[in-house]
Formats: sequence, structure tokens, C-alpha cells
Amino acid sequence: MPIFTEAELTQICLNMLQSVGVLETEAEIVTKSMIDANLVGHDSHGIIHLPKYIQGIMDASIRLDAKVEIDQESPSTAVLNGNWGLGPVIAKYAMELAVQKAEQTDISSVAVRNCNEVGRLGGYGLVATDQKMISIISVNDHGSGQCVVPDGGIEAKLSTNPIVYAIPIAGQEPIILDMSTSVVASGKIRIKKNRGESVPKGWIVDSKGNSTTNVDDFYGPPPGALLPLGGIASHKGFGLSLIVDILSGALGGGGCSREEASRLGNGFFAIIIKVDSFTEFSAFSQEVKRLIKYVKSTQRSSGVEEVYIPGERGFRERDQRCRKGIVIEEETWITIQATAKDCQVQL
Repeated sequence: MPIFTEAELTQICLNMLQSVGVLETEAEIVTKSMIDANLVGHDSHGIIHLPKYIQGIMDASIRLDAKVEIDQESPSTAVLNGNWGLGPVIAKYAMELAVQKAEQTDISSVAVRNCNEVGRLGGYGLVATDQKMISIISVNDHGSGQCVVPDGGIEAKLSTNPIVYAIPIAGQEPIILDMSTSVVASGKIRIKKNRGESVPKGWIVDSKGNSTTNVDDFYGPPPGALLPLGGIASHKGFGLSLIVDILSGALGGGGCSREEASRLGNGFFAIIIKVDSFTEFSAFSQEVKRLIKYVKSTQRSSGVEEVYIPGERGFRERDQRCRKGIVIEEETWITIQATAKDCQVQL
């Protein structure tokens, strides 16, 4: 499998995106979203998405002339229409607007509809933590992308419906809880398929609802499905997924999971909390650090070297990949090469 530096992958993405008409500033936003995902180990949301972005631009499902419109607004809230532009560009705009509002009103909330896929959700949390603010973010798939069974069911009725909590801490990396409400994101199944690997037991079921580790049972035909987060307590993951579908789909008007076909995209929803409006940021950070130290002091299970705080593994993986490079699956690289040829870009 080929290995690339961050700079090499960045240039590849920029060249290919700009070759199909993406403005430099927007190409930089989309590229950063993908490369940052690879750096922290979320390969399912990294450069593997580049061919999909290019194809969307070429078939006009991603509109490069789209402008984000504010359909409804108050001092602390906004409902945005992304008009099917580039997902990462729309999501970054929404986060920056929400942060601006929270600066003035202490807590803000922004909902977005008609938005193409935004990529790794956790990266948007940094827009808030960089400003000493907490963010709670979620997305659904506009009612499409149904690949997760409800608790007790065998038919896919929900999307992976991820949620993020991002907590700033003075002088150190933030806490980033970035998780799907299914056992894993669907992109992780694609990574396993590209690597020719099976999936762990408990990730997926086949079309008849039987547990399986065979990736092909997920894709079918007929397709199988992902399980909700939680294992023997999967009702909890299912409950979270349902709430995310409502907040990200119903509140902003993008739509929730339903029987009739809908266009795949991301209904985006964010709540931003200004820490200083509740307590001094230094005092807040001190208490969070104390909590982290206390939790990490636990007696560890056999074979466990360290207890990790949410997001900590990703930041360490980022540091390692910055030094050693980013490994790209052979199948992903072959697809990118074919797409580059279509774009007449020399890799």
C-alpha cells in the first residue's frame, strides 16, 4: 500500500478539485477535511472520498455555484439552505456562524438542510474549541443512506447518524467524542472491503438478520445492515440514532428516515456553548484536567497500558502519521488514479 506525506496528499487533492472548477479557497476547505481525517486515523472519511467529490461535481449533484442562504434567523439561531454545494464548505460556514452567534448570545444553534456529505464530523468541533467554546454536532443523511437496523429489527431503517461533543481545554488538545450511533461508520466497512479483510463479529448482519463477519454480506445483493451501537444494550444506540435523526432532519427541514426515496446528503445540526458565559475558562479547564487525571488513575485491566480520553488516540495518531506518512489502501489509490486520469491531472 502506498505511503504519502500530508503535503503530497494535500497537493493531490487540491490539483484534482481545482481541475474540475472548485475555487482555491473551497478546495482548501474540502482538502483539509479529508486529510485531517486521514491524519487522525479516520481513513473512512479521508481521501477515500475524493473520487466521490469529483464525481459529484462532474454530474452536478454537487453545485459549485451554490450559495448558502439563511432561510430563518434570530440572534442565537439560524436555519441554512446549503443549496447542495460542497458539504465541508457549508458545514464550516455553519460552524463559524454559530460561533459568532454564541459570542453574542452565550448559546447558539444552527441547522442546515440541502447539504452534501460533510465528511468527518469531529473536525468541525475544532472550529468551536479554538474559540474556547463547547460544541454538540450531529448529522443524518436527509432520510437516505439507510444501512442500520433498529434495535430488534433486521431491515435497515436508519443511517449511521453520528454525533460529536467537543470540549476545549486550556493548554492542551480538546476532548473530541466523535462517534456514529451505529457500531461503526459505514465507511469503515468499505475500508475493510478495500483491504480484503473481514469485519469483527457484532458489526453487521446479513439480509436475513444473521450475524456475519463477511463484508460482502453487507453490500449484497441483497444487502445486509449495520447494528446499532451498544451490543447487548443496542437499544441505547438505537435511541441516540433516533434523536439525531430528529434534530438533524426534522428541526432543520432536511427530513428524517422514511419509506420514499430521498436525496442522500447531510442534515447538519450544531449547538455552541460559550464557556465564559458560565464560568471562567481557566477554572473550567482546571476542573476538566482534574477529571481527566482522576479517570486515568484507575487500576487498568490486564494488557491495558493506558486509559484514553475521547479524541486522544486520534491526536497521537496524527502526530505519528505526520512523522511516518499516511498509508492509503491499494484499492483506494487505484480509484484515485483512475479519477485523476479522467480529470487529466498528472499524479
